[in-house]
Amino acid sequence: MTPQQIAALTAAEMEHAGHTLTPADQREIERTIADDIARRKRRREMMNAPTYQWKKPVTRR
Repeated sequence: MTPQQIAALTAAEMEHAGHTLTPADQREIERTIADDIARRKRRREMMNAPTYQWKKPVTRR
């Protein structure tokens, strides 16, 4: 599902529960979902990255 679809489903669920959403509320939902997806992607990349191995720098002469 795309972030727009998730935001639309969330807004529809809130409206069904009796809440009235303003355009600002809808934008906040979309922003929160986009941030969450980006955070998940960064975490996935971090966990799949190779283990960091420090190497002593070569001395300059």
